[in-house]
Amino acid sequence: MTRLSQSIPRAINSVDRQIVRFSQLLLALMVVVTFLSVVGRTFFSQAVPDDLLISEMIMVAIVFLPMGYVQSAGAHLEVTVITDHFPRKIQSVLVTLGLILGVIFFGLMTWLSARVAWESWEFGVIAYGSALDLPEWPIRALIPLGLSWWCVRMFVQLIFPSSRPDHESELTQALEETEVH
Repeated sequence: MTRLSQSIPRAINSVDRQIVRFSQLLLALMVVVTFLSVVGRTFFSQAVPDDLLISEMIMVAIVFLPMGYVQSAGAHLEVTVITDHFPRKIQSVLVTLGLILGVIFFGLMTWLSARVAWESWEFGVIAYGSALDLPEWPIRALIPLGLSWWCVRMFVQLIFPSSRPDHESELTQALEETEVH
């Protein structure tokens, strides 16, 4: 069981790195599209067609795809004003409860957004106001992909608690930083 509890989180981390690299490439693409559009407007009085729409679509992917990685780093926004004062055991139970609720809630969001993406593909929906007739389904399909990967990450953290990020509370960090200065 020990080998399994190490290899699954390691494989998940590997996929996370690839997703983050893909998101970084999309961010670079968004910068290039914006740059070309600005140059086109400035020097040729002509922007890249659908530049804002393309940037919006890429932004959706940049936000949703790396959510599993953010979960692995423990970097999602948390309000721990009260729970920081609880014993470690109770904090662990609350994290487990949060992961269970997260899998349920974001699993439902995954299913619903996948249905919307499927309908978009099925009906051939074109993005509103698109000069290039860009289809909506590819970007809509990335939303359930990112959400489902986030659910996988939370499920792995439920099954293998050792894969959860181990960080001290913000209160403890603040107290330690105060003592140093």
